[in-house]
Amino acid sequence: MQKKQISAAVALAAIAVTGVAATATAKDNGKIEADRFAGVPIPLTGANGNFAGINGGGRAWGIGEAEVEIKRSGKVEVEFEGLIFTDGPNTGRNTVASMAVALSCKNLDAAGFTIAVSAPFDVTTVVAPDLGGGDAEAETTIAVPDTCASPTVFITNAAGTAWFAVDTL
Repeated sequence: MQKKQISAAVALAAIAVTGVAATATAKDNGKIEADRFAGVPIPLTGANGNFAGINGGGRAWGIGEAEVEIKRSGKVEVEFEGLIFTDGPNTGRNTVASMAVALSCKNLDAAGFTIAVSAPFDVTTVVAPDLGGGDAEAETTIAVPDTCASPTVFITNAAGTAWFAVDTL
């Protein structure tokens, strides 16, 4: 496991244990910007990785550089490289052709979270024996909630039900 992935695993494990949510930066101009993403470490796959209302992916994931910007209007700009499996039969490659951005906001007046999921976008894929893929550059849309406390930004499957990477700011 690479040094970056180990750091991400430790940070996310600490989040899971302490209950502290990872959050993106909410800017004064109404934008939410996220650029410190970490993939799903093995201990947080599936329901074990549920925080901010979204389960971890079914396998471990790693990610290179990533940036997501969500504007109050709902416009989403997303760009990332190297979102790949780090465990299992597809280690070192991405086989998921369509992903989404999910925004989870803590409810101020009730328990739980409000989750908004963007329209899906294309991601590069590869098949065995090639390695790589997991790159995307897209503009999409999302229904931004009126209020968004403790925003958490995820890169998810197309349905928004499992996260592959989360902003860890």
